Amino acid sequence: MLARLRASALTRVVDREMKRRFIGGFAHPADALAPTVAEKIVNVVLVDYEGNRHFVQGRVGQSLRDACALSNVGLVKDDSNGGGGSHSAVRADYYTESLFGEGAVSPQSHVIIANEWVSKLPPPNDQELHILDGYVPALDRSANSRLGTEIILSKDLDGLVVAVPEAPPVETYQYVHQFDDEDEDEEEQ
Repeated sequence: MLARLRASALTRVVDREMKRRFIGGFAHPADALAPTVAEKIVNVVLVDYEGNRHFVQGRVGQSLRDACALSNVGLVKDDSNGGGGSHSAVRADYYTESLFGEGAVSPQSHVIIANEWVSKLPPPNDQELHILDGYVPALDRSANSRLGTEIILSKDLDGLVVAVPEAPPVETYQYVHQFDDEDEDEEEQ
């Protein structure tokens, strides 16, 4: 019994000492397992349409487009202003959830993945394939085409090489309504 009391008192002293040392600048042994910044950084090489290489560092869990934006490399663009398309997800036989602002919506972030990296990425979902097939010109598409907004960085993708084709110009749509024609007719008379 006396040995157990001594062991218990010694454990309390060691625990108190560890807490004191942590405040003084020493880490607790359990904190040694926490990931370092280097373990959370993913390096990506972007090759633009002129052949120039741009190096981007992103964090695990970020999209390729977000990593480019935070690194001030404006090659992978997105004109959706953070919003995605509206689609639905079947959660059960009796419940379908409407999802707004999620998923691929714009072809502006079109990139081409280097052959050796394609197998390390998950396959594109139906929504991404719809955007690529419907809005990216056939001459610009390849079997390795993906959207930068849908590529989520992981440590397995450290060193990823991505080609960025020249983006099409962004056109602004001019709304024409019925009153414009009437105004022009009045001015001519």
